[in-house]
Amino acid sequence: MAEKEKVINVRLSNDEKPGLYLTLKDSTRLVLTRENIEKVTMEYWANPDKIPSDVRKAVEFQRCAFCPLKGTEDFCDALRPILPLLDVVDKYNSFDAVTATFKGDEAGLCHVSSTTMQRALTYISNLSLIGYCQVGRKYRKYFSGIVPIMETKEIANRLYLNMYWIHKGNRETVDQLVSKLNEDVTITTRNQMKRLRLICKNDAFLNAFVLTHMITEVLFKYKDTKLRERLESLEGNTQ
Repeated sequence: MAEKEKVINVRLSNDEKPGLYLTLKDSTRLVLTRENIEKVTMEYWANPDKIPSDVRKAVEFQRCAFCPLKGTEDFCDALRPILPLLDVVDKYNSFDAVTATFKGDEAGLCHVSSTTMQRALTYISNLSLIGYCQVGRKYRKYFSGIVPIMETKEIANRLYLNMYWIHKGNRETVDQLVSKLNEDVTITTRNQMKRLRLICKNDAFLNAFVLTHMITEVLFKYKDTKLRERLESLEGNTQ
């Protein structure tokens, strides 16, 4: 018997601003735009009942050693897109089904996918480590045009191509950049997961950060082989 075709119904008029829109299995809807993230984050952090003082003061909760704001009396910037979601995400499991609608900054770009909670949350883990982290944000331009809920290998491929074109085909520069990105993300991911273990009840966010780290691992591992073969194949098709 043929598998029944799955139909996803999405009202795109509800998703006007760039960001990620999630519809969960119980019809709960999460709107993850920058405006919502910033608004709810400050309210969350100002409420002492949300994060106890002993957690805020814990060594694992502090900024990374190489953060330019290390030692300031503030929380890690990479936590900003996470805090507003803790109460909701802790009610679901990593592999719970969600419908994710991603709207990029480019006009007309909209990606709809039936996926899992942990893969949908890679948008937040990417945003955390690349968009908000004081160290990671220097790599932000290389993630232009990337749909965060794509497969890991596809993101790594696109990331490599972005680096290649931005640096005009200088492979030595790209290789150094890939190595440095992987080194920085390895450190920030490890530290972020330590923070999350203090405030998260389930593993959905933890797994999302693992998936983000896997992107840079795949990029680093295959930077001299498969990704270059993909690039050369693309170049060959244009000749």
